[in-house]
Amino acid sequence: MKKCCLILLYFGKMPNYFPLFLKSCSCNPSFNWLIFTDDKTPYDYPENVKCEYTTFQNIKKKIQSEFDFPVFIETPYKLCDFRPAYGLVFADYLKDYRFWGYCDNDLIFGDMEYFLPDEFIEQYDKLFCLGHLVIFRNTEENNRLFMKYDWYKQAFTAKENVIFDECYNNCQNIHDIFLKEGKRVFEKDLSLNFKILSTPFVKITFQPETRTFETDDRESLYVWDSGKLYRYYMQENSLKKEEYLYIHLQERKMKYHPDLLSENRKKIIPNSFLPMETKEINERTFPKIKKKAFTLHLLEYHFKWKMRKLKRIFKI
Repeated sequence: MKKCCLILLYFGKMPNYFPLFLKSCSCNPSFNWLIFTDDKTPYDYPENVKCEYTTFQNIKKKIQSEFDFPVFIETPYKLCDFRPAYGLVFADYLKDYRFWGYCDNDLIFGDMEYFLPDEFIEQYDKLFCLGHLVIFRNTEENNRLFMKYDWYKQAFTAKENVIFDECYNNCQNIHDIFLKEGKRVFEKDLSLNFKILSTPFVKITFQPETRTFETDDRESLYVWDSGKLYRYYMQENSLKKEEYLYIHLQERKMKYHPDLLSENRKKIIPNSFLPMETKEINERTFPKIKKKAFTLHLLEYHFKWKMRKLKRIFKI
């Protein structure tokens, strides 16, 4: 059987840097992606990424067909609450996989095989806590476990998103169900994740024991290099280098030029993907490398969420 299929549902225009998302997928051939979207831009999809063009209405009907009560899906964003049910809803697509999962499209993946080799993931029924990337063992029991409690009915009928797909800031979600049922769960946060309400990159790491985020605001350089994702920072006059599973850009607007796609190494700063200025990253060159940029992220974020709220109120 194949290893793992990650499902992504997205309706609307993909981020301008979506080609970089796809390139990072192509560097992980033992993983597959299944994308449902209405964006028919002719992207160069790699062999391990399958795109199914469909409509939001068709997906709503497909999800509704699995349940004997009326579900509420007024906007694409509400689909997040239904992600734990994808193993059931898209079972026909997943029958050849040992694992399946869901992910966001504002990610750039690092070396997934390095972090998630077969001998590691085979130990678990569920991997990760946060909704930007979650992986499940593909079994009938696991795929129906979201229905163990009435929490899913409350989530699927609520008008607002209740964050059923992850464990942050609530206690009635798919992660808590797996924990309550004694499933084997891997909770460590392996992502490069950032504060949402921060214009510069401020790294945050989820602590599952306390369900809080640990903040690290050290000046850092983030680099995607031939399929691997690194963070560089200075500590006691020494350059430190850490590798991560993926970077989560929190729906930031990012500048991206298509010529960059052919570059094997690129840096990621708060508003752009850019080529590296130097071949060597060391104690001498690190201070000279541009790591910051002026961006209106905070204002753009508030405007985006206010618009989403207005659309829900006036059903635009």
